[in-house]
Amino acid sequence: MPIYFVLAVAAIAASVLVPFVVEALERPRLEIGPSPWIPAGPTPWTFAIVQVCNKPLAGPLAMFLTRQAAQACVADIDYFRWGTGERVMPTMHGRWTSRQELMAARVSKRTTGRRCRDIPVGRAGEIVAVAILSRGQAFAFSTASYLHDGLGNPAWRLDRGTYRIDVQVRGSSVDHRRSFKLEYFGDDFTQFRLEIILMLPGPVVRQPEAPAPGLACARP
Repeated sequence: MPIYFVLAVAAIAASVLVPFVVEALERPRLEIGPSPWIPAGPTPWTFAIVQVCNKPLAGPLAMFLTRQAAQACVADIDYFRWGTGERVMPTMHGRWTSRQELMAARVSKRTTGRRCRDIPVGRAGEIVAVAILSRGQAFAFSTASYLHDGLGNPAWRLDRGTYRIDVQVRGSSVDHRRSFKLEYFGDDFTQFRLEIILMLPGPVVRQPEAPAPGLACARP
C-alpha cells in the first residue's frame, strides 16, 4: 500500500477525530465534595455543605485548551436513611449560597431564588448547604429555610441517626451526582459533617417538592 495513501487516510481520520476530542476535553467537568463550614464569628447553627468545582485542565493541555464554564446549573438533594434506602423526604431544590450568607438568619427577597448558577473553571467552586444543625435539632436546608426561625423548617426535621444524602448537579452540558454520609447523634457542631462515599448503583427516583416562590430559572 503506497505510503501517501496511508498518510492521506491518517490525515482524514485526524481531521474528523481531533475536533471531537477537543470538544470533549473542553466540556465542564464537575467535582462534588464535602467542605467544612467555618463561620467568621459565633453562630447558633452549623451546616453540612458540599462544594461544587469545575475542574480545570491540567498539564500541557492547559496551555492550548480552556475548559468551559458549567452554565445554568441546578442542584437537587435526596435524603435516605442509611442502610435501608428509605426516602426521608421529597427531592429538595438545592440553594447556591455563600459562607457569608449562611451567617445571616434572613436574606433579602432579591436573593431568595438562587436556583441556577454558572460554575466557572477553578478550585474555588460554589457551595450548597444540604442540612443545618440549629438549637439542638437538624433539618434539611433550602431556600424556604429562611422563612422559619432558626432556619429550621419543621417539615424538614431530621431524626437523630445516619443518612445517605445524594447531591446531583445538572447544567446545560453537565450531569454529575455524588453520595455522602451524614451522622447526626447530638449537638456537637464539630461532628455535623458530610463524608463522601462511593456512588451507589441504580438510578434515583425523584419526588420533587413544590416549586418555591422566586425560583430564578427553569430546570435545564
